[in-house]
Amino acid sequence: MTDAPRRIGLPWYSREDYPRIRDMMIDRHNLAPAYDSWLAAAENNENVGRQAGLEVTRIIIEPDAFAQWCRDKGLEPDGAARVQYVAAMSALSTP
Repeated sequence: MTDAPRRIGLPWYSREDYPRIRDMMIDRHNLAPAYDSWLAAAENNENVGRQAGLEVTRIIIEPDAFAQWCRDKGLEPDGAARVQYVAAMSALSTP
């Protein structure tokens, strides 16, 4: 019997939402200034995870939903909140 692959969620942004996402983050300096740069790095991370045997799920971070979630949780919109949001949304999408 083989173990099920470990699942991880990756924060994912649409091209259209990326400028708003970046503007709303208090740690925007940690996000690539251009969507194409972010996308290249994100796709690389996704491939590395899959090559390591992980089941990778893209978790879309939509600006309004994320902002509301942060308000509801009393969190600043930053990297830690993104990690928590992705974990919460991954748990909801896990069978």
